[in-house]
Amino acid sequence: MAFLPPVMDPDYALSVIDRALDYRDEASDSVRTRLNAVIKDGVNISGFQDASRAHRHQLREPVRTAILTGKSRRLAGDILRCWVESNASLKGVVSDHLTSRNMSIAGPDLQRGVFRSVWLRHEWAAESERIAEGANIDGFNSGDIGLMLSYVSGRVPTLEATVEMESPLFQRWLDDLRQLPPDAPEWEHVDKFASSLKGMALEKIAERVTVQIDAIADTIDKLRGEFEDELRYLELDLSSWSAEDVVRVDMIEPALGQITDLKSTLSEYQAIRPQASSRSEELVRAPERETFEKSIIDIVEAWDEMVAIPETSVDDMTPDGRFAPAKDDVDQSRSSDSNKVEKHDPRLLEPELDLLRKDNETLVSENDQLKQDRSDLQEDKTKLGEQISRLRDELSQSREMQEHWRKGYVIASAAQVRSESEEPAQLSNVDDALELAEKSFPDRIRLALNSKSNSRTPFQKPDEVFDALAWLATEYHRLRTNPGEAPNFDKLIKESCPGWSYKPKQTEVTKDQFAEWYTTTLDGKSYELDAHIGKGTSFDPHQTIRIAFDWDDKLKQVIIGFVGRHQKNRSS
Repeated sequence: MAFLPPVMDPDYALSVIDRALDYRDEASDSVRTRLNAVIKDGVNISGFQDASRAHRHQLREPVRTAILTGKSRRLAGDILRCWVESNASLKGVVSDHLTSRNMSIAGPDLQRGVFRSVWLRHEWAAESERIAEGANIDGFNSGDIGLMLSYVSGRVPTLEATVEMESPLFQRWLDDLRQLPPDAPEWEHVDKFASSLKGMALEKIAERVTVQIDAIADTIDKLRGEFEDELRYLELDLSSWSAEDVVRVDMIEPALGQITDLKSTLSEYQAIRPQASSRSEELVRAPERETFEKSIIDIVEAWDEMVAIPETSVDDMTPDGRFAPAKDDVDQSRSSDSNKVEKHDPRLLEPELDLLRKDNETLVSENDQLKQDRSDLQEDKTKLGEQISRLRDELSQSREMQEHWRKGYVIASAAQVRSESEEPAQLSNVDDALELAEKSFPDRIRLALNSKSNSRTPFQKPDEVFDALAWLATEYHRLRTNPGEAPNFDKLIKESCPGWSYKPKQTEVTKDQFAEWYTTTLDGKSYELDAHIGKGTSFDPHQTIRIAFDWDDKLKQVIIGFVGRHQKNRSS
């Protein structure tokens, strides 16, 4: 049996062992007898023929070592049994919690010494948090709750990647994938997705190299044309410079940086190279001019040194992204090997030839597989193109329907809050959309924007903001007021407001760290802004907006607490 869930702190094992050993004498006869027997058989302590007679402080490290090194699975299981019995009240709380949520309380398979199944890490963590928020858990920490949850459920949490991506786009992808249930149809195509992603990455890397090489060539041409007089004065000749001198991928970034710096420095030098109009000004300008001249010469010399190093070219990159040896090195190596062969019996080379033949067969097979993969990717790309074309047509139709729906909604809703003599509402900005929504649905939407909100955010489509708020006041309000099966709000808002999405909650860590972003107050009552709707994924406030809110079940109202580009989180 795995002694601890793999996502928990290994140091926590010591506290579990300590509690189990301290509780030994109070344990039931069966638990105490089993534990003492396995300690006697599986733990050696100098001076003790029977290690189970040793004190806790003498047993602590030997037991820990035996468990964590996997030397005694039985010992891990019996320590865990004793620990569980010592925390009977926590076991009851966890059992009641799982039963109330219609979850299994089968416990581990004690006969085989294994857990029966697994939790997805985020689900295990979420259930642990729910238990921690309940009653009767005083004196128990998060480690106790998580371990007891694994034991009672008979499921151990899996390890999942928790590395934060530097790219917010990639991080959102990973977050969305982690939230997919294991029976989601998307997982049936995950292999093709991974292959497509890998192929796309290779294509983009190659495209990026091409773009950077072109940028280097373009900058070199501009250097020669814009600064011909300055280069001639400094006796610097760039006529031999070429982007083809950049023969290795790892040279591209430094080379681009050098010529960009050279262009910038020459531009500043160009402005002060002429003699100043007065002596006092020239006394200031001359040292600056000398500094720039030295910097320019240093950059040119650094470039010449870099491109003078004979190395493998970009064209010699192997399919797996590595570089093949330079031709001269290969020729020299072959020549050296030939000299060695002449000194030995040729029959001694037969084993090497056999190995080379096998390697060649493997490479041919891998090459054939790569060709097949490429063909499959091309086929997938063609199908994807057809799907994109079809989706574009559907999106166009959807947008037309959405615009028709929106205009009708605006007219109908605005009519409720204006007299017949007033003009139809014109939504110039987000503030207008918020004001119209509150007037149109006074009994369903309340504005209580917190200090981190920015209702003046320059989002370019205030009409869509009103549409989204109208969705909250109608469909969302209807489903919250008449609860049945849990609706898929994300799917529903996407159908009503194309391009918009719904997120139900944020992590407790994020809310604790940035509390002022995730709370608001209305009429003396505090609201948590867990849920939000929004559109856009960029950092441009003209294209991206978030509206965070809470549902007041007593008032039957949606409390709008935040409007802006993004609520702050650990990634931002």
